Amino acid sequence: MMETLNVYLNGIPAGVLAQADSGLTFSYLSEYLQTRNAKALSNVFPLSDATYSGSKTEAFFSNLLPDERIRQTLAQILKLSPENTFGLLRELGEDCAGAIALYRPGRDLETRSKPEYLPLTEKQTSRILRRLDVQPLNVSEEDTDFRLSGAGAQNKLIACVFDGRVSLPLHGTPSTHIIKPGIPAYPYSVFNEFFCMKLAKKCGLPVAECEILRFDSVPYYVTTRYDREFRDGVWTRIHQEDFCQAIGTAPEKKYENEDGPGLVECANKILEMRLRSSDFIAFIRLAVFNFIIGNGDAHAKNYSILYRDDGAQLAPAYDLISTAVYPSLSKKMAMKIGEDYSFARITRGKFTRFGERLGKGRQELVLNCLDEALDTVEPCAQQLAEELSQTEPSPIYQAILDGIRRRTNKLRR
Repeated sequence: MMETLNVYLNGIPAGVLAQADSGLTFSYLSEYLQTRNAKALSNVFPLSDATYSGSKTEAFFSNLLPDERIRQTLAQILKLSPENTFGLLRELGEDCAGAIALYRPGRDLETRSKPEYLPLTEKQTSRILRRLDVQPLNVSEEDTDFRLSGAGAQNKLIACVFDGRVSLPLHGTPSTHIIKPGIPAYPYSVFNEFFCMKLAKKCGLPVAECEILRFDSVPYYVTTRYDREFRDGVWTRIHQEDFCQAIGTAPEKKYENEDGPGLVECANKILEMRLRSSDFIAFIRLAVFNFIIGNGDAHAKNYSILYRDDGAQLAPAYDLISTAVYPSLSKKMAMKIGEDYSFARITRGKFTRFGERLGKGRQELVLNCLDEALDTVEPCAQQLAEELSQTEPSPIYQAILDGIRRRTNKLRR
């Protein structure tokens, strides 16, 4: 017997996801296709009466779920196979990245009522956050009204934060924030990501808003979801997809050296989708910034496309962190620059070759973005480190700053 899930986009029934013997299939509802302002679910699912199947369909929906170890733990809790994308979305898909929500038949109408939240005390919040390693996303094997999914390989709580107090969104109510605990193996990771995000903003890059909140005196990194918007008195979803989804790459192949998308392929996708020239420039600036801060984990799932009413655009930066400050982590990048992954071997010439691969006239653009970053990132980092040392002190700031200086000095004219 074929199982189905009803797929909503922006709160409107858009299509059906089915689990067939041959794998997942997705098809739009005929009524949705006739809607005047119908939007495509993905770049790989153009509006059509076709039934989509195959690797790109599997990849798109699999990318809505957490990665790696977290996915395995969730599957164990829910008594499912980690490879069972349909089953995991059946349990977790009522609030996904972007404007997608997946409902089991019969639950839709119930979950489309007014927003509903479960406020937590500080101790309840702290207890949930401390248990994320064994209970990712606060998911329980019990049938609950808290059903949401978040991509990525790091523990997180996807929730709502109002005036510093955490609430759980129920019945498919949109979540508004992502809360990340520190990573024990990587000291000061909360302050590391906070610093890198604030630095990007100081350098003029569009970024998601973030802050550090403490629960039972423990610091947590908190970011406001850029794919949510407060409109007409309620929180609404804004659709988005990461570059793995837009290109049709499975999450387990998110790194370029595993046949995942690289910077050139992502840049070409921006051109193919006819995003604004300012988005193309922002993408290049962000790629340069990730190199300078030493972010070796800037893979294709950490770049996304946001679909607003006025068209598609590059999503604000998120998940910015300096991995280079941790000796145990690889000194290679997730995406190569000029055919090289190694931070140590990247030269100005490698950036030149990167620009050449983007096509005629874009080599100068890459070098201009590089020179701009070389002039601004280090002084901004120095100023930010001094500012944050007064409010959120951490020894990680100096380590990040030292790495920025090494890489900028090597690349100056």
